[in-house]
Amino acid sequence: MTTKPGAAAQTRSERSDTRSLVLNGELLIYGVIDPYLWDEFDTSVRAIDVMASLAELSAEDTINVRINSPGGSVIEGLAIYNALTAWGKPIRVQVDAMAASIASIIAMAGDEIIMAENATLMIHDPWAVAVGGAEDFRAMANEIDRQKAILINIYAAKTGLKVEEIGALMSAETYMSAGDAVERGFATAVAEAMRTAACARLSNDQLARLLVAPIKLRAERPSPAAPAAQPQETTMVDPVPGGGTPAAAPPVPPAPAPVPVDTAAVRAEAVRLERERTTGILAQARSARIPADDPFVVNLLSGDRALVDARTDIMDEWSRRQEARPDNPPGDPRPSGIVVNADGVDRWVQGAERGLMIRAGLVKPEDADRGNEFVGLTLAELARSALTMRGVRNGHRDRMSMVGLAFTTMNAGPGYHSSSDFGNIIQNVAYRAMMRGYEEVDESFPLWTGKGTASDFRPIARVDLGLFPALDKVEEGAEYKYGTIADTGTTVQIATYGKVFAITRQAIINDDLGFFDRVPRRMGRAAKRTIGNLVYAIINGNPTMQDGTALFHANHGNLAGSGAAISVTSVGAAEAAMGVQKDEAGIGTSAGVVPKFMLVPITLKMAANTIMTAANTPGDGAQIANPVRGLATVVADSRLTGTAWYMAADPAQTDTIEVTYLDGVEEPFMDQREGWSVDGTEFKVRMDAGVKALHWRGLYKNAGA
Repeated sequence: MTTKPGAAAQTRSERSDTRSLVLNGELLIYGVIDPYLWDEFDTSVRAIDVMASLAELSAEDTINVRINSPGGSVIEGLAIYNALTAWGKPIRVQVDAMAASIASIIAMAGDEIIMAENATLMIHDPWAVAVGGAEDFRAMANEIDRQKAILINIYAAKTGLKVEEIGALMSAETYMSAGDAVERGFATAVAEAMRTAACARLSNDQLARLLVAPIKLRAERPSPAAPAAQPQETTMVDPVPGGGTPAAAPPVPPAPAPVPVDTAAVRAEAVRLERERTTGILAQARSARIPADDPFVVNLLSGDRALVDARTDIMDEWSRRQEARPDNPPGDPRPSGIVVNADGVDRWVQGAERGLMIRAGLVKPEDADRGNEFVGLTLAELARSALTMRGVRNGHRDRMSMVGLAFTTMNAGPGYHSSSDFGNIIQNVAYRAMMRGYEEVDESFPLWTGKGTASDFRPIARVDLGLFPALDKVEEGAEYKYGTIADTGTTVQIATYGKVFAITRQAIINDDLGFFDRVPRRMGRAAKRTIGNLVYAIINGNPTMQDGTALFHANHGNLAGSGAAISVTSVGAAEAAMGVQKDEAGIGTSAGVVPKFMLVPITLKMAANTIMTAANTPGDGAQIANPVRGLATVVADSRLTGTAWYMAADPAQTDTIEVTYLDGVEEPFMDQREGWSVDGTEFKVRMDAGVKALHWRGLYKNAGA
C-alpha cells in the first residue's frame, strides 16, 4: 500500500546499508516513505535509516525532525512513527513544505508540531492495488479498512476530534494549510515561511548526493605510486671495431610523480566503516533483546571492537543473561527466550478497556495512562473502532445497527463460538465496577463469623470437634486411645443468589457511562449485603437447631433469664454463662467458651463501647475498676433491631455461624449474554453461598431492656 512511483525491481541482496538522515543536528525526512532504495541517488526515507539516525542523535535532549514528504508506504510510515514515539525523548516536528498521506502520521509523533506558514498537511484514505478474484478484492478492502482504523486512532489521539469526523476528512482527501491544521489540532503552531535564499545553495541533485554520500563511496581509490627508479648497473661496453667512439646510451626516463592521496575519500571510507560497525552492533543487540542504551552495548559502541568480535561478545552476553534469568533454576534446561507477544487486536482490547475504565472513573487520576488514545472515544465510537479492528465494514450502517453488530461480531474464526471484542470490554469494565462496589461495602459479618468451603450444592455434614480439653496419659507400652468426635447432625448447603441487568444499545449511543458507575457498582454492593442479610437473619430469626430447640434457648444455656440493659453486671453474667458451656460429651475447659465479640444494634453502640472501654465501672461512684473492660470487640449493625444484644465467641475456638462459599470464592460472579428480551447485552451477577448456625455454644443473647 504505497504512493511510490514505479521503479525497476531490485533484489534484496542489492539493498544498500543504512544511511544518515541527520543534517546540522536535525533528522530530515525529505522524500517518499519507502522501505527500499531503488538507486544510488534515491532520496526515499526508510524506517531503518530513521532508527540509525536516532541512534546518531542519542546525545540530544530533544529530537528535531523536519518533514517534506508526499507520503508513501503505510507500513514503513507506521514503523517510523513508532520509532519516534518510542524513543523516549521530546520530539519537535517542523513541517517545512508538505506532510501528506502517511507523512502526516509521522508528523503526529511530535510533542510539538510546527508548520511553516506556507506548508501543507494532507490526510486521505489508504489505497492499494489488488489482483485476483472477488475474495482477493474483499480481503484487500478489509485490510484497507483495518489500516484506516489504525490511522484514524492516531489522528484522534493527537487532535481530540471524533472518529467519524476524521474518517470523513480522510475520505474527502483533505488538504490543510498551517492555520487549518492548528485549528483542527493536527499542528500546534505556525512558523515563519521558509526563505528561498536559505535553500538556494543546494539543488535537488546536490541534496540527493548529500543524503546518499554515506551509502556508497563513489570516489575511486588512489592508484598506487610508481616504484622509485633503481640505480643503473654499469655495463661494460665492447670496444668499437676500428677504434670508433661508442654510441651514447639512451637517456633514462624520469620517475612519474606520486599520485596525491584523496584525504576526503579516506575520511568518507572511515565514516562508512564505522557506521557499518555501529549499525551491525545495534542490529545484533536487538536480535539478542539487549536495549541500545544498555551499558554493555554502549561500551561496545564507544570502543574499537571489530564487528565480527562484537557479534560474538553479544551472543556470549545473551547466553550469560539467559543463564541468570530468575525463571531458569539451576539444573533446568535454559528457556528458549522466545516470547509470545500480544497481536494488534489484543493490544487494541487492552488499550480500549483501559480507556473506558478511565472515562468511567474506575482508575485513580494518578494511575490514569497519559496519552491513551481511547479516552476521547464515545461508547459508539469505541464500538465502531472494534468493528474496524476486526476488518468489518460498517461505514454504511446507522449507529443503532452498528452498535448491535459490534455486540455480535465474534473474535473467533468460523465454526467457533466466542464473545465479541466490544462485548468483552463492556463486560470487563462492568465487572471491575461491580468489584469496586463489592469492596466498598463495609460489612460487619466477616469480623465474627467463620468461613467454609463447599465443592458443590449438595448438603454437607459439619462435624463438631468438641472442646478437647486434655490429652489422656499413655503408660509405657500402652495403646493410644481415640478421642471422641461428635457429629451433631448439622448440615450446610449453599444456594445461588443473583440478579440480571442490561446495557442497551440506546445507552451505548447516548454514551451513558452511568452504567459503569451506578448499576454494576450497586450490584456489587448488593451481593455483599445479601450475605450480611442472611447472617443477621439467623440472629434475629432464632432458627431451630439440629436438636429441635431454638438457637437461643434456656436449655442451651445461652439465653438470659430476664432482659437487662448493657452493664457490667449483665455482661459479666453473659461471660459466666458462656464459660460453663460443655460439648456433647459433657466436657468443659478451665476457661470455657470465651466471648470475643459483642453484637449490638446501632442504637446501643455507644453504651456498649462505654462498657468495653471504661477504666472504672460506669455509674459507680466508688471508682471500682471495670472487670469487663476489653472483654469483647463491639460490632454494631443496623440489621439488629430492638433492645437485644448478643455475645459471640471466636469462630476459630468454637463453632458459631459459618458462611460457606462455593469453592471458597467470596467475590460475586458476572456472566454476559447477547440480549434476547432487551435490545443490547445482559449481565447476570450471582453469589454462590450459604449461611448456617453450626452450634449454640459460642453464641449468647440478652433480650435487653
